[in-house]
Amino acid sequence: MKKKFLSLFLVAALSVSMFAGCGKGEEKKEENAAAKNETKTEYVSKNGNTMVLTLFQNPKTLDIQKTNADYFIPLQIYDRLVDVTVNEAGETEIIPSLAEKWDISEDGLTYTFHLRKGVKFHNGEELKADDVLFTIDKAVNPEEACINAAQYQEVKGYQDRLDGKTDVIEGVKVIDDYTVAITLSAPSASFLANMTGAPASIYNRKAVEEGKDKFGFDPEYTVGTGYMKFKDWTQDQEINLVRNDEYFNTPAKIDGVRYLMNIDASTERMMFENGELDYMGVKADDLEHFKNDEFWKDYLIGYQPPSMDYMIFNQNDTFMADVNVRKAVQAAINRDLINQNFYNGEGTLLNGVLPPAIPGYSEDQTPIKYDVEEAKKLLKEAGHESDVTLTILQNGESTYTHPINEMIQSMLGEAGIKAEIKNMDMTSYWDTIASGEGYSISLGPVTADVPDPGAFFTTFTVENSASNGYNIKDKALSDKIKEANAKLDPKERIAALQALESEIVTEQALYLPIAAEKRTCIISPRLKNFQLGWQGWVCCSTHNVEIDDSYNK
Repeated sequence: MKKKFLSLFLVAALSVSMFAGCGKGEEKKEENAAAKNETKTEYVSKNGNTMVLTLFQNPKTLDIQKTNADYFIPLQIYDRLVDVTVNEAGETEIIPSLAEKWDISEDGLTYTFHLRKGVKFHNGEELKADDVLFTIDKAVNPEEACINAAQYQEVKGYQDRLDGKTDVIEGVKVIDDYTVAITLSAPSASFLANMTGAPASIYNRKAVEEGKDKFGFDPEYTVGTGYMKFKDWTQDQEINLVRNDEYFNTPAKIDGVRYLMNIDASTERMMFENGELDYMGVKADDLEHFKNDEFWKDYLIGYQPPSMDYMIFNQNDTFMADVNVRKAVQAAINRDLINQNFYNGEGTLLNGVLPPAIPGYSEDQTPIKYDVEEAKKLLKEAGHESDVTLTILQNGESTYTHPINEMIQSMLGEAGIKAEIKNMDMTSYWDTIASGEGYSISLGPVTADVPDPGAFFTTFTVENSASNGYNIKDKALSDKIKEANAKLDPKERIAALQALESEIVTEQALYLPIAAEKRTCIISPRLKNFQLGWQGWVCCSTHNVEIDDSYNK
């Protein structure tokens, strides 16, 4: 007998505090407007019913299978088989999306998805089960070289297809036009959650095959089923989306979204205050300004995303392959000082694998202590008192990391470790990370794509560590992680994963978790019903947000 999931499937509970600020902008606007009738004449916008904001970089492509840095626009133009929502209790739930329901076989291996009928892609094609098969197979087709192929690593036949041993992935079968079965190689507690991730977006076979290299760039072929349609893209300047009036779910309330690129921080703030932008992430230098402004303070929103800053230790580097050198680097870095200087002292220092707001996060971890003398001792024991030279790889577009890297460079120097910073443009940076050559360590951020702890741990498996920059060779640890992740009971699984955190962070010092930053954004008075997505992403707010046209000029 099959287990039927006709509506909601609870996967995890997130802290209510994460979402506490997300819907307050509208309430505060109404209170402010009631107290000061002149508010609506103080703020005006020329943007009509279009939401306007900035994009921090020019996307590499809108083919979500081929980028791990450009999720924001694809999340609006594509849909996935299942989606995530947050209920009133602050819990994340997996809900139907393109699949109206699904069955799970008794052995936990086969998921049968029943697609909604009549769902149309932006080119007018109806969604069929063959599109699901095509999408998954495209991701693992070696000729496509998709960097997000691992989204489907749990599917039976994944590795054989990726290695070019088969012509189509074995574990995906079309039952009929509206039914597709996906069989896993082993039971997985995280599979459904993984199917909510941006790289699991469903494509239209006809559009992709006809578009070829134009897919991901040309609006004629870059089509999904999402509530927004890709309208146009002026490279390095702007991308425009327009509402999909035929969306199978409730259409968006706004006419579209306009993303502006290459806007520096000071210009962005000026444009926001002038009514040219509707949303802005608040930089540390600007926070006090907005807090002390009688008008703007009511539109600040604080939130704790499921994200963290961390340092990659690349074991392809001769020095970083030595556990004592890795431990020395951990001991040499004063994370408290980084917190005070770059996170306003409000960041949560991390000592494990998981950030706050992810199921399984625990504060009860062995603290990573700052101790320069201990770092020097470890280097001496490793036979490297004065010859350790490391390369810090730096993403040129991730500018907030640059001063942190300079501070880390100085801290390492105090422990006798020479470090040089190698700056690269974003594309070259990720290519270098993937190659595993030419760097020792790198500072980067990560935000959870799905509400599940599994991916944070599988980063440290042999199969996945190369693409994530770690290049770990420890198969025994990989096997432990896989065994823990395979447990279907949520409590047992989390306990098993937590038991591995000390080995990953303390015993083997495979990386350095730094901090989870508490963030603040600010919204235009025009926005009603604004709510950040569960990840803290503004792109997930554009479906239900409304614009108060009384502010429009």
